[in-house]
Order: sequence, then structure tokens, then C-alpha cells
Amino acid sequence: MPSEGEGQHIDDVTLLRGVATGDPAAFRALFDRHAAALLRFATTLSHDRAIAEDAVQEAFTALWQHADGFRSDSSPRSWLFTITRNAVHRRYRRRADRPSAHDSLDSLDSLGGAAGWGDPSLLRSLEERIADDERVRRALATLEDDDRAVLSLVDVEGLSNDEAAAALSITVSALKSRLHRARLRFVASLRTEEPS
Repeated sequence: MPSEGEGQHIDDVTLLRGVATGDPAAFRALFDRHAAALLRFATTLSHDRAIAEDAVQEAFTALWQHADGFRSDSSPRSWLFTITRNAVHRRYRRRADRPSAHDSLDSLDSLGGAAGWGDPSLLRSLEERIADDERVRRALATLEDDDRAVLSLVDVEGLSNDEAAAALSITVSALKSRLHRARLRFVASLRTEEPS
């Protein structure tokens, strides 16, 4: 289907149709286009490069085997993120006896306070905060899987709200609420990482 370099100009749905007919060039074009983002996402969720690589391999195996079953109500990109997320979660099923930090919803006021709403020191530029990658990585590691997933999809990988909601199998309004809370938790975690 696509020739060398041509795959960049063909949309994902067309490439997916090619994969469904067994076209290895279409498969390669989708792999080249999305593998790096899927690996970043899976690594963010799992904190384990080997598990992340396995999850991405599983996503592309599913793509090859089930491309003809793709429903066009979502994008191929969000479909791949969904498969990757599910693959990571299968390896990290929560034990029923381990309570989640999200079992009781935090109020927006308490999350906002922890994130520093009203604190004048937060006026320094966001670039200064993000420049410290190690601090950001540690802050992300303190978050629950759901928070890391939504932040990774929207703020790191740039998926639209519709695509991210589809990848997480939730509604767009639930995504917006989850994203807002995740951002507040992230900022609160960053504040605890700040040097005194």
C-alpha cells in the first residue's frame, strides 16, 4: 500500500484498512507513527520498561490480528492506546484487599489547597517547574494509575478529549473531571518535591 515515506501522508483509518487486508507496509506505517507514544504511555503506567514493551507488542499484535474488527466510532490511535492500557492493567490487576487512594473522592477545595491555589510563589513560570525532569518523574510516580494514564494521554501524548476518553473507556465529561483532579494531584505532588 504505502511506499517509503508515503505512509506519513495516509490517514490512520486508511492504513488500518490496509492492515485488515494483510498489507505489511500499512502495518509498518502505523507502527512507525504510534509505537513511540504507546511505549511512553505504557512506561508511564507501569514504571517498567519490559512490561511497557510487552504491552506495546500486544497492542500491535492485536492490530495485525483484529484490524478487520475495528469499529470506526473511535480513532485507530485511541484504539491502540486502549489495547496498550488494558495490556498493562492485566499485568497489574489490583488486589481486592488493597484500597485505592481514590476510594474516597477528595474535594476540589482540598485538592486545590494541596495544589497551592492562592500561593503567590506559584506564579513562577511553568517552564521552570517542568525543567526539573527528575522531580516531575518522582511526582508522577506518586500518582495513582488512573491519574498517570489521563495525564499521559492528554498532556504528554496530546490526544483530544474524545480520543483519550475512548482510550480509557470513559465518557468525555468523566475524562474532564478525572483530568482536572489528576492535574491538581500532580501539582500538589510537585509542591511536596520542591526544595525547602
